[in-house]
Amino acid sequence: MGFKEDKRYAGHMDQLFKVNRVEMLDGRAEGAKLLDVQNGSGMNFSINISRGMDIPYLSYKGCNISFVSPCGVVAPEYFDDKELGFLKSFTAGFLTTGGLSYIGGPCEYEGKSYGLHGNVANTPADTFHYEIQEEDGNACLIAGGKLQEAVLFGDKLSLTRQIKCCYKEKKFTINDTVTNEGYKKARHMILYHMNIGYPLLTPESKIYIPSSKVIPRTPHSAEGLHCWNQAQEPDPNYEEMCFYHEMTSPMPKAAIYNPELGIGISIAFKRSALDHFVQWKMMGAGDYVIGLEPCNATIDGIEDAIANGSLKYLEPQESVRYRIEVEILEGPEEFEKIQQL
Repeated sequence: MGFKEDKRYAGHMDQLFKVNRVEMLDGRAEGAKLLDVQNGSGMNFSINISRGMDIPYLSYKGCNISFVSPCGVVAPEYFDDKELGFLKSFTAGFLTTGGLSYIGGPCEYEGKSYGLHGNVANTPADTFHYEIQEEDGNACLIAGGKLQEAVLFGDKLSLTRQIKCCYKEKKFTINDTVTNEGYKKARHMILYHMNIGYPLLTPESKIYIPSSKVIPRTPHSAEGLHCWNQAQEPDPNYEEMCFYHEMTSPMPKAAIYNPELGIGISIAFKRSALDHFVQWKMMGAGDYVIGLEPCNATIDGIEDAIANGSLKYLEPQESVRYRIEVEILEGPEEFEKIQQL
């Protein structure tokens, strides 16, 4: 049955489509505000209103999908933007957004220091709203808002994000608009750091990224090029690896599937806007994660992005739009179907 039919059996919307604003109370998470969403498919995710409107938690029918770092959820006031200070409050979660003016490792450019992956993931939304809209016998959650990454005498960028999911659909979409609100041309870099963890990710999990070429980011990564699409047992001495993937499809769809659980996850994005893709592979004990990361530039510093031509700019008042489609896979047929696209 659909929403219109199911609604006859329910006394309150929470029986069918539960959406609650919550505030964290303990430890360094105290004060962080989240929107917790559970739709009729068994999918459950949270939107961190206090941290870039990112998605720390994602699960399906009780099975955790996202990688949650040892930091857990951390309120934005603990953010350290120097060097690798980002890692002290890096929740990872299912989605951490990098940007808006810088992504990648720490670097210096024109006398200024930039920390890991920029500031947007630690910036609270200035406005945020949500509602469940009923239309044509269905119900859909529309949630989102706007945040500013602006500085006096500097660049003034904004991110407007909308996240949408419908009743009994095991998927959601992220629609972002980044705008240069200032009156000078501004540098713009963005990365969608989407992180898969245990129990979806195990050595038995299958990793699918539809690329025509895989380029190791470092000499160390090159040592693992032969097994970039294989997960290993957790190793306390493992050193992370990253790979650049050259995609060919206009709408690539990458996926990770666990045949023992019969559950997987796929992400799709428009290559016209997100023309780079990074795979983060970390098989460490306690740090066990695969990151699927569409982005609009390389992640080895501003000068490197300029040199290779990947750095993007926005003219005054110019906007660029991004769309990410996230879908739960259930059963081997759905995973196999993606590989045939």
